[in-house]
Amino acid sequence: MALSAGLLAGGSGLPVPRAEAQGLFGWDAPSPKVRKKAKRAPSVVSNEDSRGSSAKASKKDPDIAERAAQGPLVINVSLGRQRLTVYDAAGPIASSPISSGRVGYATPTGVFTVLQKRRMHYSNLYDSAPMPNMQRITWSGVALHAGALPGYPASHGCIRLPHGFSKKLFGMTKMGTRVIVTRDPTSPQPIAHTRLFTAFPPEDDVAAGNAIVEETQVADASGVAGVLGVAVAAAAETETAPTARLSYRERRRLEAEKLSAEIRTAGYEKIEKHVLLTQAHKAAAVTRAPLIAARADAERLEDELSKLERSLKSAERELADLKAPPEEQKGKRRKKAKAMDESKRIAKTLALEEKVARLPSEIEAVRVSLRHADEVLQSAESVASEAEEKRRAAMNALMTANAALERGLAKERAAKKLEEMRNLPVSIFISRAKQRLYIRQGYNDVIDVAVTFDRPDEPVGTHVFTALAFADNKPDMRWSVVSVPHDPTRAAKRKKDKQAKSKPSEPTAPAVDFAAQTAAAALDRIAIPDDVREQIADVMKPGSSLVISDLGIGNETGKFTDFIVPIR
Repeated sequence: MALSAGLLAGGSGLPVPRAEAQGLFGWDAPSPKVRKKAKRAPSVVSNEDSRGSSAKASKKDPDIAERAAQGPLVINVSLGRQRLTVYDAAGPIASSPISSGRVGYATPTGVFTVLQKRRMHYSNLYDSAPMPNMQRITWSGVALHAGALPGYPASHGCIRLPHGFSKKLFGMTKMGTRVIVTRDPTSPQPIAHTRLFTAFPPEDDVAAGNAIVEETQVADASGVAGVLGVAVAAAAETETAPTARLSYRERRRLEAEKLSAEIRTAGYEKIEKHVLLTQAHKAAAVTRAPLIAARADAERLEDELSKLERSLKSAERELADLKAPPEEQKGKRRKKAKAMDESKRIAKTLALEEKVARLPSEIEAVRVSLRHADEVLQSAESVASEAEEKRRAAMNALMTANAALERGLAKERAAKKLEEMRNLPVSIFISRAKQRLYIRQGYNDVIDVAVTFDRPDEPVGTHVFTALAFADNKPDMRWSVVSVPHDPTRAAKRKKDKQAKSKPSEPTAPAVDFAAQTAAAALDRIAIPDDVREQIADVMKPGSSLVISDLGIGNETGKFTDFIVPIR
């Protein structure tokens, strides 16, 4: 799949209400007191009692269908009716009463999916309370599971089911099954619209030469080899056919071939730079020996010159002391001069005079040698510095070539990862608040692009489309949709009611036209780039979904989740 990898701004939309409800069974906490119903339906039961009573109720429940499910399932939970209904491609297939979150622990409304399934789960919040047939829909703790049904909302946010029905539902669903929690009951309705996404027929793969997951042998000094997937820019065009726009799959094939060529070229480039670096290393090593020898010779001559100069100064001082009159001699020198006999004085004086006469010529000879040694050292340093610069340049060139190869291989790995997800359903979310289209596949963010809404300030409602099956006239799909109207003035009305006593009345906002918030009207108002439609069509398949909402992505959306969208 050639969808460009765009990172979603997780939590950028309005937040989904969190419910601390991981272990919300009938016995996890006492239920609120209810006037007369509490006498008929006790709020605290044991594990055995809840299993027995709920199992009996499920056996008598005539709403559990006997037929097998057809196509993708959609689960609707109506908090107002305290009812859960399961729909497949043909209609309702199962239904059951529920018990949702009580006051202070309201079950959040929104669009969810099954994230985790466990036959027996134990709460880490409520004394390890058992949660049979647990199906998690948020990582913050909201789940479907077996529990006590007193006839009213009684949990800490989870959705309790009769034990028998929870077991049957557990067997019907799979990871990713859509769960829509609303206040009022809703049901999927069939819909056909020209702006719904189509699918490329699978048989087109061969016709378009789409078998492009091949080995890309990389000529690399380290023996690197990669597997080529697909990495395509959203608006990639080809220079070979300027007068005609190639099909998306043809462009994808050409881009794959281009990436394969880039990887091979980068591999050969890395080998070449590695050879040049090896040569530069050897050349630099050759220059080090003369440089070391020249530096050692210059240092030796410098030390020798320093010693000779010190020796000359010492001889001159000593000779001057010997020739000085006795009255000018002081301290130790005077005592030493008195102790020395005349013959020794004469011999010492002659030796010092000879030394003072000889050392200047020796010093000059060493000074000349030192100047020559310095010239040799400077030449050796210049040659070594040039060789070192070439070695560094060769190393930088190798690092650049290696980085280019790594970028190509990273694109290849990303493309392979997308290719491996091609058989998974694709989830599409379009937000009017953000004016953007997001795509996830296999819980991975795949694309994030801008879209345009006609009349962007007017609500469109929340619409959950499900791709049921390929239509007879491929590439069309058969779709169903669940629609929930959105009232943007609801929060403002609540705030106004609270402030009515302290503030003067303000003009009321115009009433929202819920009848206009249809799924077809929402599709008509969205402009999606053609290349994005083509990319979606390339991976569209039954089980994929499209959610259109006035709000942004819920803050529960994250790692290992599908899009979680709040409903208000």
